[in-house]
Amino acid sequence: AFSFDDKLIVTVCQDKIVRIWETQSGQLKHTLEGHQGSVEYSCFSADGNRVVSASGDKTTRIWDTQSGKVLSEFRFNSLASSCDFTPHSFN
Repeated sequence: AFSFDDKLIVTVCQDKIVRIWETQSGQLKHTLEGHQGSVEYSCFSADGNRVVSASGDKTTRIWDTQSGKVLSEFRFNSLASSCDFTPHSFN
């Protein structure tokens, strides 16, 4: 998923890692590790300062895109089928 300003892209895959890339240079900005299952979904907040990821380990995490640190983790009884921010999230 691209950030709203198109400066970053977030990728996820079965290796349990979320990666944030700079689109112009193609450089890896952050490797976000901590999920115990494959990561299925991710997206940016409207301001680009946060990423949410949903994993097969039945957790969803909110990450800070500047530091790469986990801000929040949510545990569920079943797998998430999507994730998203509302337009007014964290404003």
